[in-house]
Amino acid sequence: RALRPGGPADLGDAVVFLGRVTALDRAALVRLRDGGGRVTGYARLPFGVLVSRTVAGAVGPSDVTVGAAELLAALDEGPGRSDPVPLPASRDLEWRTPLPPLAGWQRLDEVPADVVRSLVRAGAETLRAVPAGAAASAGESLLDHEALTVSSVERTAGVPLRVLTAVSRMGFLGLTGETGGGAGVVVVSAVGGWVRLAAAYGSAYHHQVSGLALSPR
Repeated sequence: RALRPGGPADLGDAVVFLGRVTALDRAALVRLRDGGGRVTGYARLPFGVLVSRTVAGAVGPSDVTVGAAELLAALDEGPGRSDPVPLPASRDLEWRTPLPPLAGWQRLDEVPADVVRSLVRAGAETLRAVPAGAAASAGESLLDHEALTVSSVERTAGVPLRVLTAVSRMGFLGLTGETGGGAGVVVVSAVGGWVRLAAAYGSAYHHQVSGLALSPR
């Protein structure tokens, strides 16, 4: 039961991801999945968006859920920057969020990161203009608003503002003006009822569910 980072940079990326997740929700869970030399961590943000970050390394068991804050503390106290880090206690039974497919994604388009930033900024300004007494309901409606529509020859996908906000709040877009490593664009892909926004430093997902859906582990 350990997380084995591929190197200091990978461990650092995991620490940043977990730090941002716990800053938004101290009680958040993180689900770790091993993918043949890569580990993907998934977390659900308090405003209902699934996000992920993939780094080089391995984890055992190959699919395990733990507390994000506990894992962050274990990584900070690890014996070495590339040594296996013991995992906190398993909390598999507490995970309730379906995970996106690993394959089959259809690339729809690329969106400049600055466009995403401007949409999030406009949404925040709109929310600030709402009277305080109506902020809660108005905020939910605003987050559900499809602020971005992306199309390919075969499919059109709408992306709610809450997903764009997640990409921004998690720092996945990188710094303004940054272009190296794909930092200047967000790739929008889709498969089934899922839409994924893949930015330079992580991904956010929108899952459209019709009716009652059960997802096995």
